[in-house]
Amino acid sequence: MRVYTVGVGTQAGELIGAEGWSMRVRLDEQSLKSIANLTLGEYFHAGDATALQKIYQNLNAKLFFEQKQTEVTALFAAAAALVALFSAVLSLLWFNRIM
Repeated sequence: MRVYTVGVGTQAGELIGAEGWSMRVRLDEQSLKSIANLTLGEYFHAGDATALQKIYQNLNAKLFFEQKQTEVTALFAAAAALVALFSAVLSLLWFNRIM
């Protein structure tokens, strides 16, 4: 799974506040770049609202959903075979015969 990271803000940090809370936040570009590199994604820096809007428009073209069907019949057959083997072993232990 690819992770596309978007950095918003400055490395120097800013003071933001909302709903009576305020905190100092700063952009950690190195961490965002390393996350993007590890997942074969990309890092984008948004310096302002216009740049952020352009980044989101470009990301829409890169994102897609893929559905894959997986065959699970073999798993049920293997489970049934294990149950049959387990019952045969118990039958041997209890009655000294398989059937």
